[in-house]
Amino acid sequence: MKIILDFYIRSSLHVAICFVALAIVYNGTHGLYVPIHYYIFLFCCAIAGYNLIKYGFIWLKKPLGFNFILKLLSFMATVVALAMLIKLEIGKYLQLILLMIITAINMLYVLPIWKGHGLRYSPFFKLFSVSIVWAILIIAIPQFLYSETTPVTYLIDDYRLHFFVSNYVELHTLKIFVLVIALCIPFEIRDLKYDEERLQTLPQVLGVQVSKYIGLCLCGLYLLLLFFQKFKIEDIQYSEIMMIIINWSSYMVFR
Repeated sequence: MKIILDFYIRSSLHVAICFVALAIVYNGTHGLYVPIHYYIFLFCCAIAGYNLIKYGFIWLKKPLGFNFILKLLSFMATVVALAMLIKLEIGKYLQLILLMIITAINMLYVLPIWKGHGLRYSPFFKLFSVSIVWAILIIAIPQFLYSETTPVTYLIDDYRLHFFVSNYVELHTLKIFVLVIALCIPFEIRDLKYDEERLQTLPQVLGVQVSKYIGLCLCGLYLLLLFFQKFKIEDIQYSEIMMIIINWSSYMVFR
């Protein structure tokens, strides 16, 4: 059992599952249409991307000596992600630009361009890069791809009736960006005693208490964006409020 759990964590399967789960729940809650093959694309991208970030340099130094199964899993995930990318038929310039931004962020994360290291070691880059990538992949790209297939009832019920489609997508993208930062801060606080000082995470630079206040303010900002989006309290999805409450409570663990 320990071997299985260790592989589950080291292979980034847990991150990929959480990534896709958040996308399914959020898009399902708001009635935003996303086909199954896009979720497969997300799942495989998460495995391949996170494993590249964690093990890329190790694999280059020891191409034959580091966990063959992890390499095989990452390679298969990359192949499937590319196959799904072809199936997605991303041809519009905006989607391509967003994919290029995501690719660039991942490369900057690991390439030694910041004092001999990747931008992972620059202040707060890890926190913001994860949030940007998740927001773009969960909301921006699929909604620019599939916005025309969203059921008409949702278009009427939402404030999209009064704003352009781009504003609609931007608000959801901003919400996910804010949410992911708020979700990540407790983990950075938890890992404070394990992280290298040169990582310069938010708690390392600003301290635990300030980081908690920032996270709690972001939870409040998410609720404000939620109210702004729906205008009426009775239209708000209570699952999102519960999600924020659970996240809020996670900050109470740290003193």
